Amino acid sequence: MALSDQPTSPRAQGRIDRLFIITVMGEQAAELRSRLTKDGFQVTEINTAGGLLQESQISYLLGFPSARQPQLLAIIREVCKRQRRYLPAHLEGSASLFHAAIIEAEVGGAVVFALDVERFEQL
Repeated sequence: MALSDQPTSPRAQGRIDRLFIITVMGEQAAELRSRLTKDGFQVTEINTAGGLLQESQISYLLGFPSARQPQLLAIIREVCKRQRRYLPAHLEGSASLFHAAIIEAEVGGAVVFALDVERFEQL
């Protein structure tokens, strides 16, 4: 790989003044992390769980210069597409009311929190 082809660190591309907290489904996380690191973003990964489906989720912390925000959002939109799934409904009630109820749910995508960074130090 030529030197110009290597991703540069966010620090080399400007002052880190934005922090994104990105939560994605576990099945989309590996591809997102791969794309982010390929494009020079440094990522901290946190395993999380929850949501309606109680499925595995991953949260990423990314500090970067705000000039790279459009690039980052484009990657997230490309990788983390929403999908429809049909899931068994968990109904409470008497046994005579239980049916093989299936609900349609929209899953995937990403939840993104964007924060301004007043001060960043790497020690």
